[in-house]
Amino acid sequence: MAVTSKEFGPEEVVAGRKMLGPTSPAQKNLSDEDSSGSDAGSEVGQEPETDRFGFILTHGSTAGSLGPPPELVRQRETKWIHIMSQWDRILLKKTSKSLDSQPALQSWVDVIERDLDRQFPFHEMFLSKDGHGQRALFRVLKAFTQYQPEEGYCQAQGPVAAVLLMNMPAEEAFWCLVQISEQYLPGYYSPLLEGVLFDAAMLNWALKRTSPAAHKHLQHHGVEPLMFATDWLMCLFTRHLPFNTLLRVWDLFFCYGVRVLLQVAVVLVRRVLGRAEQRKQCQGQMETLEKLRAVMEQAQEEDNTFIAEVRMKHVGGVEESVLGAAVSQRSGETDGEGVGKVEKRQTLVNI
Repeated sequence: MAVTSKEFGPEEVVAGRKMLGPTSPAQKNLSDEDSSGSDAGSEVGQEPETDRFGFILTHGSTAGSLGPPPELVRQRETKWIHIMSQWDRILLKKTSKSLDSQPALQSWVDVIERDLDRQFPFHEMFLSKDGHGQRALFRVLKAFTQYQPEEGYCQAQGPVAAVLLMNMPAEEAFWCLVQISEQYLPGYYSPLLEGVLFDAAMLNWALKRTSPAAHKHLQHHGVEPLMFATDWLMCLFTRHLPFNTLLRVWDLFFCYGVRVLLQVAVVLVRRVLGRAEQRKQCQGQMETLEKLRAVMEQAQEEDNTFIAEVRMKHVGGVEESVLGAAVSQRSGETDGEGVGKVEKRQTLVNI
């Protein structure tokens, strides 16, 4: 059974807003400390006002106040549940024990604890150091170091796991993180970061083919994709896109795989450096990097337009053929079992 854009439209497959269905017995053992809800009311005082995603509103901001109608959200949630139910059928869960059943290396525990309050500090789930959101985040990241001790913990996993916890309980967030690491982005969180290195090279090649003027500017000023896109790719744009836009990018990512990340990167570079006057404003390496690292403003208040531009590159444009060819080059890379990394990445898409 294929999870395709026809059955699950990328605009409708949303990163499930706290809406998972019945859980297995092992999952129920982990549901005692659910990750849904807010830490905002855990302290005495008036609860801060939040947008519809749970981010604290400041200075009269109305960010996130607009969005799709409830019936469309429910439709998206149903389809997201269906995708996750398929994951259960293909994911070989090596243990049925609780996330808290095994000790982790103290060195990883110390690093994870130090990073907890850096993940979405203005979201209601992660306001409190001892709140349920940070506790759930710690459990998920610690469990990953137990599940993949050869990879351990990578700081880029923190914001990814945090977004997952905004949308599902800790057990499901953990297995979803495993799927992202093993199936979608193999080698992204390994000690040598070989997956990121390869995809950064593919991004450079794709930019040369699809955005030659921007690519020439980058080359002229000595700006390599690794210098600005490493954080984009490893964090799945969690730090670089407005939240609603981010969720829609993830919808596409879960449907089509890693090429979506490359497509988003191409669109962002083009928005920053696509016009001659934009390139003239970046007279050197530092100015260029500053613009590229401030890409969030390139997608602000343009959710539909941005996603349409990303999808346009996917459904038949030159960028789609170029990026498809780039990703397919991984087919020659195999792991110890002789399975191509691209094939592993696309497993969930092709079920």
